[in-house]
Order: sequence, then C-alpha cells, then structure tokens
Amino acid sequence: MFILLPISMASGQAGVHVMGSLAEFRINISKLSEGIHEYRFEAEPSKIGLDERFCGTIKIAAKIDKSVRQIFLQAEIQAEGSFFCDRCLDNFHQKMNTEYSMVFVQGARSTMDLKREDEIQVLSADKNYIDLDDDVRQYLLLTVPQKLLCKEECQGFCPTCGVNKNIASCTCGAKEADPRWDTLKKLSHN
Repeated sequence: MFILLPISMASGQAGVHVMGSLAEFRINISKLSEGIHEYRFEAEPSKIGLDERFCGTIKIAAKIDKSVRQIFLQAEIQAEGSFFCDRCLDNFHQKMNTEYSMVFVQGARSTMDLKREDEIQVLSADKNYIDLDDDVRQYLLLTVPQKLLCKEECQGFCPTCGVNKNIASCTCGAKEADPRWDTLKKLSHN
C-alpha cells in the first residue's frame, strides 16, 4: 500500500488518499479541475516490476498542468540501486535521480501538431486516469549506468594474481611483459 498526496494549487485543497497496489502511480483525472496540481508517490520497486537491484522506496514528485485540450506532466523520480562493481565485484549502493515530462491528450495523434511524439501519450475518451507505472519503470531502467563502478577511481582486480587492487597492492605490474607483444607495441607508437 502507498500514500498518494495530492496538493491542488488550483483549488487550494489538500488531501491524503490511501490507494491499493494494483496501479502504484495512478492519477485520477476524471474530476481534476483545470490548473496546476502536485502529487507525491511512494512505492516499493517490486510493485512496478523492477528487480532486486532496486532497493528502498521509489519516490515521485509529479506536477500536472491540466487545460481543456491536454494534460502536461512533469515528474521527478528518486530511487536507490544495489549493484556489483564491474571492476572489483564489490557491492555498492547508488542513488538514482531522473525526471521526465509527458503530454497527455485525448483524441487521435494524427490531428496534433506536436514535435516530440515520444513525449506524447494519447488517452482514449473513456480513460479517466493516468498510469505512470510503465514510464517510471522505463526511466529508472534507463538511469542505470552501462558501466557500474563502485567509485570512478576503482582499480579492480589484477589480471595476473587476482588481488583486489583497491584493498592491497601487487607486484605483478612490475614484471616484464611477454616479448611476443613487442611488435604490437611498435605499431601503437607510430
């Protein structure tokens, strides 16, 4: 279960709604007045289909600007991940912050004159809510770095003796290189 905290700027009303876990990040737009509305969400990563790499609570601050023809959404997402370093295999935690914006319109996309189609979602006329679960999941997955490092200066393992060079030093680097690679060294200096 999570808590949805709408803070309505247009009407000056504030309330707390406890919602079920079928759709964790869902905003009911059927009775939403025109103007700016702010929402706060919190949920566990598993509730929106994220794996065990994501730990702690996902927090979202969403701001909606509703007009007659469209709904403009700005969302800030905060989460934490638990990863293994690609160089030394140590486990580390990393905070992840991302934001995105989306325009929701009712009607056919072909009638719209909007430049960024990847930031537009068309709502059917009978849909009375905006579900952010998929967007939040996708943006968080895109936030995970391709190269996972516990720290930028991580030295990793020695390829010869296998010692973790962040913890101990080794003398393997002082050994002479294999002479079969000398020809290749000459090529790189040209």
